[in-house]
Amino acid sequence: MSHGFGFLTGDEIPSTLSDEREHERSDSVHAGNYFAVGASVRGKLHERSGDNRDDAFMIHFDGTWLVTAVSDGAGSRPKSGHGASYSVNTLCHKLLEATQARTKTNLGEPVGLEGLVRQAFRDTRTGLEQFASENAVPLEDLHCTLLGLILNVETGEIGVGQVGDGLILGLDINKEASPVVEPPDTGQPGTSYFLTQANWEEYLCTKPSIIDEKLACLSTFYLMTDGVADDCQYGPPADILARWANDIDREIRSIPSLEEAATKLKSYLRTYQAKGSFDDRTLVVICKNNTGK
Repeated sequence: MSHGFGFLTGDEIPSTLSDEREHERSDSVHAGNYFAVGASVRGKLHERSGDNRDDAFMIHFDGTWLVTAVSDGAGSRPKSGHGASYSVNTLCHKLLEATQARTKTNLGEPVGLEGLVRQAFRDTRTGLEQFASENAVPLEDLHCTLLGLILNVETGEIGVGQVGDGLILGLDINKEASPVVEPPDTGQPGTSYFLTQANWEEYLCTKPSIIDEKLACLSTFYLMTDGVADDCQYGPPADILARWANDIDREIRSIPSLEEAATKLKSYLRTYQAKGSFDDRTLVVICKNNTGK
């Protein structure tokens, strides 16, 4: 759909906590030298219990900057899915707002993209607090993780940020896969930190926006919640992550249309089998366009 800042798609921002949320969603975006495909589906546990999906994603493109975010709402909190939808929308909006302001007001050295990412996360947290207050619920009811990426499709400048579990992954031209950013260890196995917690910023991990040789070699990015990340990182085989990343990249690029690719990605997330995998699954794939899509 069109918007004041260009084209955006994904889970809609809620106006109240009574807004309905879809059980699954898939979308795609042409973005200059790149294209993005995203999908999110309800996990087996929520399907069996009749509960809704708590994950959310958003893709937003203004003609120069492509931004995307994914979020996983805490299943133990009744309105965490609304928190997730609110957070991905707000983060993407704040990131684009900041980059456009930087372009218009740059009188000297440009503000570093890492600083803009951190401020966008802070603004998203502030907005989430206001949303909770307006709806008369504790902020904890909106518990959610948040992962975001902003990419200049003309220069390749990249900024990333992550609070909580999930994974932002990069695949390079040599078909090697590695995390783009790694959040700090919580020190408690199986415990995630949420944007909605008091000390959230201690667990916000960002990366300096440097256009270097390594970043220039990245051809594909993946943003995913832990419902996907936990299934693709742990072997055997030992190289399961690289195999998975290359398989997804190859399949997405082989499909003639982006609309079909988004639909097939949603079907894949809904149907693949992995032992112990019951959580919601959300994945956004951003590819450097060398296929003519």
